[in-house]
Amino acid sequence: MALWKITVKRKVNKVGLRLDEGMFVELSTPCVTNPLSTNSSKHIPQIRQLFESKYGIDPEQYANTGYMESEKLS
Repeated sequence: MALWKITVKRKVNKVGLRLDEGMFVELSTPCVTNPLSTNSSKHIPQIRQLFESKYGIDPEQYANTGYMESEKLS
């Protein structure tokens, strides 16, 4: 099992959606590859759900390496 910290690195401010730098969620996954990579896109719905649960927002198409970064914690 790997624990990942997914952090917003670029501010997004559009109608109905505001992401600020530093917002983050933690994702536990059996994969050791970056959950934001295109090869691991199966994790994107989980990441979106975690942001929805924690902040009440769905980052929609911004859940990618252009707007977020991932750090393996363990």
